[in-house]
Amino acid sequence: MDSQKMKNLVRKFNTCIDMNKDYQAYSDFKEGVNKGLDIAKYAFEENLEKLSLSCSDEDRIERIRLLENDFNALLDAITLPKTPNCSEERLVGVQTGFEKSKKIFKEFIKESFPLENT
Repeated sequence: MDSQKMKNLVRKFNTCIDMNKDYQAYSDFKEGVNKGLDIAKYAFEENLEKLSLSCSDEDRIERIRLLENDFNALLDAITLPKTPNCSEERLVGVQTGFEKSKKIFKEFIKESFPLENT
């Protein structure tokens, strides 16, 4: 995949994530959700080359499923240790942000690689 197409995918995914952030977060939980979304955004950008995004029409459905699984596994592998300046609510919010970003990614992939290509 060429670098321009990769940049476009990153920009498009970043926009999807940013549209789902709460810019008036007033609690540790909501700030955690935003942090989880940001972590997912950066994880996608950093690991985009590892994800195989090119596919032929006949295996498009399988490729979408594999991409979802790869992205979900990527986020599931991230562990956040509890630190003194991070409340339990914020950690729960980050996990909620991860789950929200998985749903966003699923829609993003379906939009980016539509099944009807005729």
